Amino acid sequence: MVRTSACHAEGREFESRRSRHFSDAAFGVHFLLMMTKILLIAFFYLYRLIIELVYFFIYPLLWIYLGSKNYREALSSSFTKADILIHASSLGEINALVSLIRELSQRGHSLAIHTITVTGRERAKSLFLNLPIRLAPLDIPHLRERQMDRCGAKLVLIAETEIWPNMLYASAKHKVPVIFINARISPRTLKSFTMLSPLLGLLASSVKGILAQSMADAERFNQLFPSKAIYSGNLKFALELPDYSVNDVKREWYYTPDDQIICWGSSRPGEEELILSIFQSLKAAHSKLKLILAPRHPKRVKEIVALMAEQEYSLLSELKNSSEILIIDSLGMLAKCYAICDLAIIGGSFYDFGGHNPLEAAYYAKPVIIGNHHSSCRDSVELLRQQRGILVSSKETLEEDIRLILHDKELAREMGAAARLVLTENASALDNHIREIEKCLN
Repeated sequence: MVRTSACHAEGREFESRRSRHFSDAAFGVHFLLMMTKILLIAFFYLYRLIIELVYFFIYPLLWIYLGSKNYREALSSSFTKADILIHASSLGEINALVSLIRELSQRGHSLAIHTITVTGRERAKSLFLNLPIRLAPLDIPHLRERQMDRCGAKLVLIAETEIWPNMLYASAKHKVPVIFINARISPRTLKSFTMLSPLLGLLASSVKGILAQSMADAERFNQLFPSKAIYSGNLKFALELPDYSVNDVKREWYYTPDDQIICWGSSRPGEEELILSIFQSLKAAHSKLKLILAPRHPKRVKEIVALMAEQEYSLLSELKNSSEILIIDSLGMLAKCYAICDLAIIGGSFYDFGGHNPLEAAYYAKPVIIGNHHSSCRDSVELLRQQRGILVSSKETLEEDIRLILHDKELAREMGAAARLVLTENASALDNHIREIEKCLN
């Protein structure tokens, strides 16, 4: 009996020591987390102080340098009032947001668009004539404070992966909710941000939603922010392009109904030479074959014309009759080219330029060929590839791949239909975004 009591006493003492051990361990973890949080806050405020000091110290040089880059607007404190502030980076992000911006505007919301790049700003201005559009301010604390204060936005929409600490901080301070739209983040970018995730958690009190392009993107964002990221789809698929009369455009450009037209869209250096080196060989098998070259940058037209020593060609601006090769020398014509072609080849992808958007060609239900350098549009290509709506080629296999599609009209039709179906199946992205955005405004 005594021995049993002693055992019970030893057991209670053991449980007591164990309880104290776990209590001490829990306290240690809690203390460590608290100290980490305090250090991060201190680091962030020190960072804000340092960049303010650096900014004011180098301001004269910055003024001169940014002026030479047509970027001085990023130092300006002139902001237009708007209910929704849309923050995008570049031309590609603006293009992806076109349908969303138009839908929000049609629903009566006042919008302002701030971009990081000059090309993004100019693209937005060409698309949205009645909206206030400007370069976003540099991510300097006092500039972000003025942006939030003077814009007076009720909601900030941040496109893709634009994570700017002082912008998030200013939004939280002014109690302006933030939603990341069409959000995406690569494994490499996630890795670089992971060490800052506790800091992002402190800055993200105003982040009310993350609308991710894919499930994988949603999972990655959930590792960075406490807000729940959801899969909403890719807005790039919510295209709104003109519906052209193919016959009318063909007559306007002197094509006959029997012509087979290849359009090389957004071509980059080296790619015009590539297609010209095989064009006459292709034409020997397809006598009605025509080629449209639509360079990514029209300023390269003289460079392309210099390649035409032995080729019959016309510039679109000077077109007066039928021509084997038509060179597009003005902006805004690519959609029309895709609408009338029989095969679309996507430029920037046969040499290492990252590739360009294949979805415009898919919108017009065209068979699409893209090169193996397409990192900037990998997700779009993968979706099209899964449905057999695109053929990934290379410099070495391009001629063979073109011959395959030109020869097999049923294959071309099936590829075009499959490409268009990908857009149709992903069209819900716009509705998903609108629904979540308006939840924050109500």
